[in-house]
Amino acid sequence: MCESVRVVCDVSLKPYTTFGVGGKAKRLVLVEDGSSLLSVLEGEKDPTVIGGGSNLLIGDGGVKQSMVRFASNSAELEKTDDGVYYASGAAFLPRLARRASELSLGGIEFACGLPGTLGGAVKQNAGAYGGDISSVLAYADVFSEGKVQRLSASKLGFAYRSSSFDGVIVGAALRLRKRQREDIELDMAKFSERRRASQPSGKSAGCIYKSYGGVPAYRYVIGVGLAGRRIGGAYISEKHANFIINDGTATARDVLKLMEETEEKVYERYGVRLEREVKLIGEF
Repeated sequence: MCESVRVVCDVSLKPYTTFGVGGKAKRLVLVEDGSSLLSVLEGEKDPTVIGGGSNLLIGDGGVKQSMVRFASNSAELEKTDDGVYYASGAAFLPRLARRASELSLGGIEFACGLPGTLGGAVKQNAGAYGGDISSVLAYADVFSEGKVQRLSASKLGFAYRSSSFDGVIVGAALRLRKRQREDIELDMAKFSERRRASQPSGKSAGCIYKSYGGVPAYRYVIGVGLAGRRIGGAYISEKHANFIINDGTATARDVLKLMEETEEKVYERYGVRLEREVKLIGEF
């Protein structure tokens, strides 16, 4: 088997998610590069592909289907003939932002603190501090229905924190621009400080809900008095009420109950149906 592919069976998925909750996978395939990913997907039946495990809640009952984790410690940027910079979908965003800085390339400074991989970021149109992936993406190589298609950004159906395409991002090309490294690092330091000041530490999946009608979701959560609310080992952060934190003892069911209670109370009071950023997988 290729060195960049490893298979483990009957394995807990907790270490593979930023939430740190969830059950086991009967079979987990760990993949680090695009060519190996394609070989794995061609040989698997209906696998579920995850990246860095952010924005993900896996049920306590685990998952029956094969899981494929596409993530790599490598974060290289290759300049193409058309002047854009290509990276693997497995690349972790903070490492990719750091690599761009080393090359004096600006455009993804906003991603310096975003958990997860480039592939997941494209799928969710991840962003922060006024920037997002759709604003710098030139095209993406998408594996769907047994083949890879190169799709321009306009074909991916980008919207706020979402996209409408089906498939797995093998790699993507970014429109980056030359910029003084000192300026890039200064911006990334500012973003990192803002993140530390405004977001809680601890195990979480990032923001649970999307903004609604231009109003940040945490305002609705605070409005119904749920900041600090705890169920089992999971609680809604008082520092940022759009975060649910695992204190180290939470179950996926604890997290889901908090989400369901929040959604019910927000709807009852405001008539607003909060839209989840977190994807649920497995048996709860």
